[in-house]
Amino acid sequence: MTAVATLIAATNAVTKSVRASTGVQVRSAAAKAQLHDLATAYFSTVKPVAEQCDGGSGTLDGIFQEIHGLSRRDSSKNRCLELLKLAKNSLVACEGAAISQTSRKHAVHRTPVDELIVATLNDVCPSASLAYQQALADLLQERRHSWRGPATDLREALRETLDVLAPDEDVEAAHGFKLEPDAKRATMKQKVRYILRIRGAKSGAMAPPESAVQGVEDVLGTMTRSVYTRSSVSTHTPTDRPEVARVHAWVRLVLCELLEIPP
Repeated sequence: MTAVATLIAATNAVTKSVRASTGVQVRSAAAKAQLHDLATAYFSTVKPVAEQCDGGSGTLDGIFQEIHGLSRRDSSKNRCLELLKLAKNSLVACEGAAISQTSRKHAVHRTPVDELIVATLNDVCPSASLAYQQALADLLQERRHSWRGPATDLREALRETLDVLAPDEDVEAAHGFKLEPDAKRATMKQKVRYILRIRGAKSGAMAPPESAVQGVEDVLGTMTRSVYTRSSVSTHTPTDRPEVARVHAWVRLVLCELLEIPP
């Protein structure tokens, strides 16, 4: 996991270098060397971890293979930035998936990204910070009678952050806004899209955060329904901790995007 965190930080640094390049192509030898080193670091240190993530390492392999190719020529600055963005999101998701697959004999510890999220939320939305920290503390436990508590805290941390960054009245006043079926207010997914749109994000860049929000909602809905479909706590408890760890990974990805935290 340390290797993944290190590569995430390196990806953020390379992104800054590429963004600072002038012109439509990346001609700087230093920037191209950084791109090459980033791809090399992925294949030498992170690929084994990526292979354990959901879906294997195929997506990340393709991203970093292209990054390596771009490092060998004067390549499109926009394409480099798109790939680095995809790499960052995929690495954060991979880190979260690796956490969710960790043996139950090992506690889920805070990562440096979690610490940045907590510190930032303390300023942006203190109540969301408290909910996020409570969920992290609950995930340290080996067994619980119910895992709905930490899952709900994670969702509330995300919801409260979105309410601060994208108030209902602002989202609903945006051009083209329409309530989703059976909804009485803007959904979390619509708020994420609103925030990214006003920041000028392209449609493709919106997909990972929106998918993560949908994943959170799906898991919470499943856990709520399970109260009525499972007959005993003993069969309910063992399967839900990994699901909550997955919710944590999704919420962390979205919060990094919303709070503009370099994951």
